[in-house]
Amino acid sequence: MLAALGGILVILGGILGFLLSLGPRGFGPAYYGPVYAGVFGALAVILGAVILVYSGFTHIRGAERNLTGGVVLVVLGVVTWIVVGYWVLVAVGSFLAVVAGLVLLAEVLIADPQIRGTGPA
Repeated sequence: MLAALGGILVILGGILGFLLSLGPRGFGPAYYGPVYAGVFGALAVILGAVILVYSGFTHIRGAERNLTGGVVLVVLGVVTWIVVGYWVLVAVGSFLAVVAGLVLLAEVLIADPQIRGTGPA
């Protein structure tokens, strides 16, 4: 649920950040123009959609068998935060995706402590 909310916030943040950047004074860093705002807005929408879709996939698959899902959500959240995290809604949404990934990892590791990262199974 946190990852889905994070994905929605990233999408909304990308759209609102782009629209606010088109104003006469702009919004966000001064060295980015409207073209960069459009690119970063599109990246935020794409990354938010990926987070949203992947959070649905992890929800359908179940928390017990989803160690990789937690890692992917953490990586997607961090990448989103680094690439387009200077807009507030995008930063909050990517933070929620990271927290959701960490919670999913904790659930998997608590449910099955026999999981090994490397070595023989």
